[in-house]
Order: sequence, then structure tokens, then C-alpha cells
Amino acid sequence: MGHHVARAVARRWRRRLGAVATLTLASLGGCAAPAPIGQGGYELVFADNFDGTSVGPVWSGVPYVRSLPPTVAGGLLTLRTSAANGYEWGYLASTGPRVDGEPSYPFVSAWQEGYVEARLRFSNHRWARPAFWMFSQAKTEAWPGEDCSRLNAEWDIMENGIEMGDGSRAANNWAVSVIHRNTTDNTTDGYCGIGDQQRVVTTPYWGVDLSGWHTWAGRWTAGELCTYLDDALVHCTPTYDTTAQPMHLVFTIGYLNNCAGCGPRPAEMDMQVDWVRVWQRP
Repeated sequence: MGHHVARAVARRWRRRLGAVATLTLASLGGCAAPAPIGQGGYELVFADNFDGTSVGPVWSGVPYVRSLPPTVAGGLLTLRTSAANGYEWGYLASTGPRVDGEPSYPFVSAWQEGYVEARLRFSNHRWARPAFWMFSQAKTEAWPGEDCSRLNAEWDIMENGIEMGDGSRAANNWAVSVIHRNTTDNTTDGYCGIGDQQRVVTTPYWGVDLSGWHTWAGRWTAGELCTYLDDALVHCTPTYDTTAQPMHLVFTIGYLNNCAGCGPRPAEMDMQVDWVRVWQRP
């Protein structure tokens, strides 16, 4: 696609996205800021209630994952992973569609700092690896190449089940958050020849089924990243030097690579999302 065609497509999609955003935010016009940021001067800048019959144009999969198509019904977004797609992730990101031009994602919704929250549930199984996270838009734009003008930031607000990687800390009882300084691109020397650093925080929740309906949230400031569960602070972690860059939202549901003593993989697992919101200071 020529650049002039890509720009014309971008203009059309921006008009569509603007209409969607206006309708969505209008429907939440009476929505007050959540308790953790209620007096902080935050304003709602993005929201989706998944009230239609399909995902809006702000959402898209990625070219390197063979995700099953998401479904929207009854006010819920559903992502699935199953034997039908080789047990690969169910994946949805706020990148908008990829186009043949520059930029490759001209309709992306990405943010730097703010408060992001989503009400969701996921399959209660030891094989489950659900995640609600934010990822470097610069890296996504550069795929399959590298953009070494900035390293590859990632913030896993919730990536339950991933610690230990063997099912011993199941997603329904252990809340896991991970901050990456330079997420690997699975090459031997790391993205742009620099290895990753991570800060992992794991919090046990005995007697609480984390796979049920909960609101997971993250507050991102210049100096720290804080995770919340149902408006209650779980923990705060210092940012990396690479964190200060626009990131888009991602929802995923997948299987662990290994799950010792967990029995066979279930034929299907899912994640459902009731709503998602992004708040920022003007």
C-alpha cells in the first residue's frame, strides 16, 4: 500500500475510532474515578464496555500469534485458547489493525502513565496463564525488526500462574506482576543486543478465587508502577529507565509451557472481560 493510500485509510479509521470513543465514553459519562485515583485529578480517556456483537476497530490480534477470533456477546468479550489453534494464546491488543505502510499501526491506542483497569475472569485451572498487560508500541511497530532508539518495555499488571512456570503457584491463588526493562525477542543476545531485566512480585491470596470476577488495575507514574485488586493496593514497584514510553493494552489467555502433576491440558480455556478503562491526568 502506498503512503498516500495508507494516510487516507488512517484518516477514515481515525474518524471511525473517534465515533466509537465518543459513544463509549458518553455511555460512561456518570462514571466517577475509582477509589485509588478518586482525588488525583484523573479523567477518563478510553473505555470499552463490549456492548456490541464484535470487537471495535481499536482492537486487533498480532501477526505472530494464531489466536482464535474473539467473540462479543451479552456485554462480554471472550478470548479462547484450545487444541483447535495448537494451544496458542488467545490475544487481543489495542493496536488497531496492521496495515501495509508506515506506520504499520496508524490507529493504535497507547498511553504513557495513567491508571488502567479491567473487570475480568478466567478459567480456573492449574494450566491457566491469564494476563492483563501493557507493551511497548515502538517494539510492536518495528516487528519483525528492531527499533533500537528505545528498548522494549513491558508491564504485566496481572500475569497469574507464570511464576515457577510449572503450575505450583496456580493462577487462581497467586497474583503475579512483572515489569520488564527490555523484553526478550527470543534471540540469543536479546532485543537490540541487550538482555532483559525483570522485577517480579508474587502475592498469595488464600481463600480468594482470583479466577472469578475481579477488577485488576495498574497505576503508572514516572517513578513507580502499582497494582490493585478490586481497588485495594497489592504492591508498588519502581519503574525502569525504559518504562517511560507509550504502551498499548493487551489481554491474553494461554497455557503454561509445563504443569507438573496437573494432568492433561484441558481442551479449552478462556478469559472474559466485562469492561476496560484508562484514566489520565490532563
